[in-house]
Amino acid sequence: MNKHLKGIRVVDLTAYLSGPFATVNLAALGAEVIKIERPKVGDPCRWNPPFAGPGGVAYASKNADDLSLLYLKRNRGKKSVFLDLGSDKGKDILLRLVEKSDIVIENFTPGVMDRLGLNYERLKEANPRIIFCSISGYGQHGPHKDRSAFDLTVQATSGIMGLTGLPDGPPVRCGAWIGDMIPSLYGVIGILAALVAREKTGEGERIDISMQDACFSVATDEAMDLNIKLGHPTRTGNRLFRLSPWDSYAAKDGYVAICVANNPQWNACLEAIGREDLKDDPRYSEQQGRFKNAEEVEQLLRDWVTTRTKEEVVTQLRTKKVPCDIVPTFDEVLEDEQLNHRGMVQDVVHPRSGSTGLKAAGFPIWFSEEKPDKLRPAPFPGEHSKDVLRELLGLTDQELEALETEKVI
Repeated sequence: MNKHLKGIRVVDLTAYLSGPFATVNLAALGAEVIKIERPKVGDPCRWNPPFAGPGGVAYASKNADDLSLLYLKRNRGKKSVFLDLGSDKGKDILLRLVEKSDIVIENFTPGVMDRLGLNYERLKEANPRIIFCSISGYGQHGPHKDRSAFDLTVQATSGIMGLTGLPDGPPVRCGAWIGDMIPSLYGVIGILAALVAREKTGEGERIDISMQDACFSVATDEAMDLNIKLGHPTRTGNRLFRLSPWDSYAAKDGYVAICVANNPQWNACLEAIGREDLKDDPRYSEQQGRFKNAEEVEQLLRDWVTTRTKEEVVTQLRTKKVPCDIVPTFDEVLEDEQLNHRGMVQDVVHPRSGSTGLKAAGFPIWFSEEKPDKLRPAPFPGEHSKDVLRELLGLTDQELEALETEKVI
């Protein structure tokens, strides 16, 4: 495990993906992450199929020890503590944990922490140095702040779905859960910045992450407002409206992605496909011409690629350093030699029954002084309740048993 955040303690009140993806990255950076879960219920993500456990992997849970694969992936490297935040004793215990922690992160709908009596002002009373990060669909203020949100709705309202799909097709969500994951990463950025600021001021602060804001920030890199004014489509499939050739092309046995971003690459591409005769053709010699005659350019590449295997295509293009690669199936991605060399393909491990035989992504940041290490398996829900409360708060076995009887933990 990386040690950059060693000594930093995180109280994790999050569930589903937008919060847990942030805290699993903090854990990968070396922070101690204490995941607070509702007694006997846990993170709702725990109940999402498919499941893994003593009986293997299946879409129907068969055993009390079964855990969602999503839970197992998103909660690696964390400790799990059952705590009923609806009870006075549960709130008191949380505040005592906050006193001994650096970061609190939550992804409730705005207002929930206020109703629990655990808003930033109350947490700051317990610990003036606390950094409190909230991730919500639309932020903590504004006309839409009370709306619930999931990845799909965020991809819709941020404009991402308006950019994804084919020109004559409906809006489509991006296949990866970027509506949750991009806000998570902005949350991590905010937390790291707040830790640096705290070194100067001695005080914590509140971080407000809107999932819509975060996704809008990446949706607007291209000048889509100008394209709309000019009547250009906002959805272009795999093609890039202002560059050509730029697409995935069908070979005999699969697909190849080819990108040509400038004139030298275009000339190299022509050499690779044996069409040097087009180098001085005014229709294509400059980027503006290729943009204007994109259909002809794309057809030229399609005709060349379709008569070859994908390996033949990339081998020939790479001899001229044209950016290209085979589009693999996902099972081929899991076997990718580069990803495996860098430790990115890792086993999903159940805390009680061991390896599931399935894969999760490793941590993608390498530092010069240490390489990424594998995170501990996700905890079984509530696994660390007594250990954490005993070690951090000094609760006795008798006190812990009483709290368990009262269903506080």
